[in-house]
Amino acid sequence: MGEAARSLRDGQLAVLTGDGPVRLAVAKDAKVGAELLVLAGVPLGEPVTWHGPFVMNTEAEIHQAVRDYKSGRMGRIAR
Repeated sequence: MGEAARSLRDGQLAVLTGDGPVRLAVAKDAKVGAELLVLAGVPLGEPVTWHGPFVMNTEAEIHQAVRDYKSGRMGRIAR
């Protein structure tokens, strides 16, 4: 492992910054393998707030999304 090597345990998350190669290694005494999910994107540069599965820019938008969900207005496609 290189200088920047970090150990993670089950359920932990690593946030990587910069660019360059990423190497995944499983400990020799590990009883299971490992999986890697890589997500990338450009920062939004705007406020973000969340509640449960809802992610919006403001608390007011979150409250509206919850009202829409509870009233059945979310998840329907109009014909």
